[in-house]
Order: sequence, then C-alpha cells, then structure tokens
Amino acid sequence: MNPERLFDLAAEFAQAIGNAERFHARAASCAGDDHTAHTKKASDWQAIAARRREHLRAALREALRGTMTAVPDAELPVATWQRGRVEVRATTLDGTRAVRVRYTPAQALAAGAALIACAAITDEQTGGTLTGILPAFPPHPATGGELDHPTS
Repeated sequence: MNPERLFDLAAEFAQAIGNAERFHARAASCAGDDHTAHTKKASDWQAIAARRREHLRAALREALRGTMTAVPDAELPVATWQRGRVEVRATTLDGTRAVRVRYTPAQALAAGAALIACAAITDEQTGGTLTGILPAFPPHPATGGELDHPTS
C-alpha cells in the first residue's frame, strides 16, 4: 500500500471523528427536535468513523507486515514514561522508523533475565568478554584455605 493511500484513509477517519464531535457539540447546545437530529447525525458519523478506523487498521497491518531489523536507541534505549510500563526503544537500521515495545514490570523483568542469560551463553561461546564487566556475584571471599564454621 502506498503512503498516499494510508494518508487518505487517516484523513477520512479524522474527518469522520471531527464530524461526530461537532454534531455532539451541537446536540449539547440544542433541545427538542434539533437535539434529536444532531444526536442522530453524531451517531451516524460515529458509525462511519468506526468503519474507517477498521479500514485504516487493516491497511496499516498490511503495510507493516514482515520482520523489521532495528538497533537500540543510542540516547534512551529504555524509558519509563508511562506509570506501570517499561518501554524499550529502537530505530530501524536505515533510521526511518522508531520502534517501541512496552512491557509491564513483570514482562520487563522476564525479558531482562532472558537477555542476560542469552548474553552469558553467547559470551561464553565467543571467548568470554563479559567477565570484566559483570564479575561474579557475590564475590568469592579470600578464605585462606579453610572455611570458618562454628564448632559445637
């Protein structure tokens, strides 16, 4: 689908929403038969807007199908703009599109743990460069050969 068609679908949807809002506003300032007529027109425009929204969504799904390759955002790869959400940000390799993935805190924790595990496995297979960045936790204490155990 070409960008002009997507723009037209978005404009048609916006026009229908605007018309519905205008007729709702007119209905709110009228009484009697005028109120009924404006409410009916607002309802008609809302139904049109719902159909146009579905056409726009279908067109967007079709246009955005397929795999996208992206790299983490250089300035702010992870953000918490919305309360209760963690957002991971990236940009397509050609820099033309922003990619956002929003997680709940539990999802973010699970994704982070999975990323760390994958990084550790990959690092081990490629020569182990992460040990300088991520030392063992907790650090191994120097014991001098014997462990201190309470005696009874």
